[in-house]
Amino acid sequence: MQLPRGIYGITDTSYTVKSHVNAARVFLEGGVRIIQYRRKEGSIKVLLEEAKAIRRLCNEYGAVLIIDDRVDIAILSDADGGVHAGLDDAPVDEIRRRFGGLIIGASASTVDEALQGERAGANYIGAGSVFPSPTRPDYRITGLDGLRNIVRSVNIPVYAIGGITLESIPVIKAMGAWGRRGYLGNTCRQGPS
Repeated sequence: MQLPRGIYGITDTSYTVKSHVNAARVFLEGGVRIIQYRRKEGSIKVLLEEAKAIRRLCNEYGAVLIIDDRVDIAILSDADGGVHAGLDDAPVDEIRRRFGGLIIGASASTVDEALQGERAGANYIGAGSVFPSPTRPDYRITGLDGLRNIVRSVNIPVYAIGGITLESIPVIKAMGAWGRRGYLGNTCRQGPS
C-alpha cells in the first residue's frame, strides 16, 4: 500500500474536538488521508469500538488507518494500515515477523534510531520532535537539521512530528519529509496544506 503524502493526522481530545472519532472526521473532511488513532487509556472494548468507527470513516474517504502502539487493536479493528511503534513499544521486527502484512511505523529522534527502524522492517519513520510539542513535552528536539539528516539516511517515507504548525509546513516540505504529523488545534485546525 502506498503511504499518502501530506499531513498525518493523529486523533487527540485535548483540543477543541472531544472525541477521537470526531477528530478523525475533521481530519478526513479536511483532506487528510492517513489517520493515527492514538488513545493511551481506556478499555479494550472502548478502544476497539472507536477504532472500528474510525476505520469505517477511513473507508468512506479512502484513507489509511494506523493504530498507535496497540497491535491487538490494529488486528481486531481490521486497520488496513497497521500500527505505529514508539521507541518503548513492541519491537518493529517482532511485529513484522508475526504480522507481516501490516504497515508499521517507527518513531525516531536520531539517525541511528531511524536506521534501526528501517532495518527492523518499518514502512515509515515518524521523525521528531522537530519542534517543542505541547502534546509531548518530554520528547527530544531534533530540529530541522535532525529531520533533514533522518530523511537523507533512510529509504522509506519520513513523517515530521512534534510542534508542526501551518507556518512551519513549507520548511518541513523543504527538508524532504514525506508528510507532517498534525493534531487538531495545531497543524490541522485550519485545514491541511
